[in-house]
Amino acid sequence: MDWAADPENLPISLGYLRLRRLNRALMDTWFREISLVDIDTLPDTGGILFTAWHPGGLIDPMLMMAALPGNLTVAAKHTLFKVPILGMMMRIAGAKPVYRAQDVIPQNEGDGQRTAKNQTLIESMGDALAEGGRVAIFPEGVTHLKSHPVRLRTGAARIFLHALQKSRAEGVAQPHIVPLGLHYSDQHQFRERVSLQVNQPLPIPPLPGEDGAPEPSEEEVKEFGDQARERAWCGAITDLLKMEMYRCNQAQETWADRELVWRARRMIHIHRSLENNADLGPIPYDQALLGSRRVRAAWQFQSVNDADRTERLESEFRAHHQEMEKLGLRSWELSNRAERVSKRAFVKNSVYWLWSISWMLGIVSWGAVIGSMPPYLLTRVLTNHLGKDEANKTGMGSMKLLFSVALYPLWWILISLPIGWFISSPDSPLQGVNLPSLVLPILAQIPWPLVALLVLFWWPLSARLHLKLYARASRSWRALRLGLKLRSGAIDWDRLLATHSTLARQMAKIGDGLVLPGDEDWLNPEPGVEDWQVTRHR
Repeated sequence: MDWAADPENLPISLGYLRLRRLNRALMDTWFREISLVDIDTLPDTGGILFTAWHPGGLIDPMLMMAALPGNLTVAAKHTLFKVPILGMMMRIAGAKPVYRAQDVIPQNEGDGQRTAKNQTLIESMGDALAEGGRVAIFPEGVTHLKSHPVRLRTGAARIFLHALQKSRAEGVAQPHIVPLGLHYSDQHQFRERVSLQVNQPLPIPPLPGEDGAPEPSEEEVKEFGDQARERAWCGAITDLLKMEMYRCNQAQETWADRELVWRARRMIHIHRSLENNADLGPIPYDQALLGSRRVRAAWQFQSVNDADRTERLESEFRAHHQEMEKLGLRSWELSNRAERVSKRAFVKNSVYWLWSISWMLGIVSWGAVIGSMPPYLLTRVLTNHLGKDEANKTGMGSMKLLFSVALYPLWWILISLPIGWFISSPDSPLQGVNLPSLVLPILAQIPWPLVALLVLFWWPLSARLHLKLYARASRSWRALRLGLKLRSGAIDWDRLLATHSTLARQMAKIGDGLVLPGDEDWLNPEPGVEDWQVTRHR
């Protein structure tokens, strides 16, 4: 992954740089693909307040710290600072504690104290923003499993207002508030894909008290008095931000609706690839996101303008994919039947599978099993136990990552020392055994602590090699099974292919004659406006 370069005018602490290196290594390991979209469009002057939805627990800020250039200050709930190691890392990173009502123990801390601490937080982060710094906040205030952003709190708007007022008073470049799109294929599973999308800054309305500023209602004036104008301004910014976060994160009412869009995108991509004799392989995740955005805009536009057509198509589409799931088939597998049942395909997939398995049964997978299986199983047990509580399910990916960071290195150190001693120490009983090996006599000449160090590096290397071999073996095995199914006649191929092709053509036509995101004549909507609202006929 090629990460964005840091701005030359922003100082970065040594502690933050070291922690970011660790974050980047973790993200490169956790995700198999990371893409950054429009990172080069960030404003050159003034501070930046990044806002994002919060579906991934600790993975969200870790990804943002790894990907976003500059020294990023993140706001996090204060209870996280009490977690061993994690709290220390957050303090090194310069994170600021947020005191949420649901996290405060009444006996220890009242609402007044909590409000005062949060006001201090708002002012300190606003000061950093006014001075040209970069700040990240999750306006929802909670991590969740919803398919769309939930109710936004006004904290981001209050920080931004404080920064604006200070920057104007001091005559320096005013800050920007930039929504981010966080797009995960599955944020809680290992080796999935993610894309971070930078969006255009929100327009800044006149400040409270200025002409054209949002005006408070009579009820707000009665309730808040002198603070009513600021309340109205923060409320307007929060409402605008929510609309923009809905758009840039491609929000849907349910995960089933999101899945429908992605399946439609995949079907259209495969249909057009076959028409153009193009490669059917997976496309970069950022391109897939653009495709899903186009489908979402076209679908929502047609749902308003041609509801009968979209409802009928949706019903047929869902029924077809239910049948595909029962058969264990994927869209891209419904092509080139003759090739899939050929002797050439059978031999090729058999060779790939045997080659992968032969390596996996050797030193690579033995190293991966010894080095990774115990901490993997322990991590799984711990996360499954903690995830039984509904409140913790939103943090499953974060828990897996944190437990892995702690348990894997500890396990590697614990087993490297005795194994290094056993292989190379003159006192080891292995030295008295004649084994047919070329490697062991060489290792016996090396001091055992050095051998232990070599073994320590072998554990993560063998794990990564094992993952690649496993992926190759899985693909080959799946292709072999599909070929055998097709040979046996267990799949009504002609009928299934005809249904799929008909639906694909209809899906591809859903956007015909429309100007959609990614087209040359597409105009991005103003903040607070959805894509489908500016979608138009050519």
